[in-house]
Amino acid sequence: MKKIILSLLVIISANSFSQQRCGTTERTQMLSENNKEFAIAKQKVNTETKKWIENNSNYSSKSIITIPVVVHVVWKNSSQNISDAQILSQIDILNKDFRKQNIDTINTPNVWKPISADCKIEFCMASIDPNGNTTTGITRTQTTVNSFAMNNDPVKSTSTGGANPWPSNDYLNIWVCKLDNLLGYSTVPSGWNNPGDGVVIGFNYFGLTNDPQYGKGRTTTHEIGHWLNLEHLWGGGNGCGNDQVSDTPTQEWENYGCPAFPVNPNSCSTSNSNGEMFMNYMDYTNDACMSLFTNGQKTRMISAISLYRPELLTQQICGNSVSVENTTIQNKKLVKIIDLLGREVKKIRNTPLFYIYDDGTVEKKIILK
Repeated sequence: MKKIILSLLVIISANSFSQQRCGTTERTQMLSENNKEFAIAKQKVNTETKKWIENNSNYSSKSIITIPVVVHVVWKNSSQNISDAQILSQIDILNKDFRKQNIDTINTPNVWKPISADCKIEFCMASIDPNGNTTTGITRTQTTVNSFAMNNDPVKSTSTGGANPWPSNDYLNIWVCKLDNLLGYSTVPSGWNNPGDGVVIGFNYFGLTNDPQYGKGRTTTHEIGHWLNLEHLWGGGNGCGNDQVSDTPTQEWENYGCPAFPVNPNSCSTSNSNGEMFMNYMDYTNDACMSLFTNGQKTRMISAISLYRPELLTQQICGNSVSVENTTIQNKKLVKIIDLLGREVKKIRNTPLFYIYDDGTVEKKIILK
């Protein structure tokens, strides 16, 4: 009887770790090893990011950054063809996680609450597609592929049974599908031509699901952290590595489950009596035990948007309400369209299209907000 129980425990333990939490580091390392151009570009990103953070040490975001999202659902059977409601639940989770509004923040240990950040980043379903047509921000592609691997990104192309991305300068592409023994993975900022830029998530870990460990949508929060240039807390090496963020404590390895505070105090430094920040979104703990990004992580993510995804700052493709303000101008033949920051918009993607013909009788300018 004891042997049977022991065998069952071994099976349960093996199953609990059979799904790899995140494939981003492995994918990035593989690209660096196999592509010299990518490796050079990634090193340049590290240098430029460090310089940006040094030059913006007192950065304080004054407005909300809203990132348009398109979700590509790639499915073979009906259970993989997740509902609109499940997709929208993930957007709600992202907004609460990145704005420090999720209920789990009450579980953050007091020692780290002062550095827990409202990142002032939000997400919305795109309402305009690349052709200027209205959209729900959701595409659905039926496939013959049983399960998608991470290598070579087959889910990101119709030629390999997946769905083609929308322009990554304008949208955050998220693919939802059945993955091979993996919860999710992401591309990282590299300055390298990558038509498959975006995030891939297993269908049963996207949004609110019945999964007991990973059913609260934090896999997507974690992977978008990578997409915005965050690393795992333990770095990419052999324990006690550097995640390039000053206010996250050095961590020996990843944490699983729901640990009790403190975890591994002084494991990497005798000055770290508070232990590891296991509730950080960039660790591997259960979804219910995650609750924060730090101020340092926030700054690093803002730097990624500013340096490598700046077009997202000016996109107006989320179906936001429009108000019109009339102001008298001196030059009656001058018509400008500007964004909320007062910058002239040179690239317009909107529908319907309105053409303004100047016959010299224009008396007002129109500011679209």
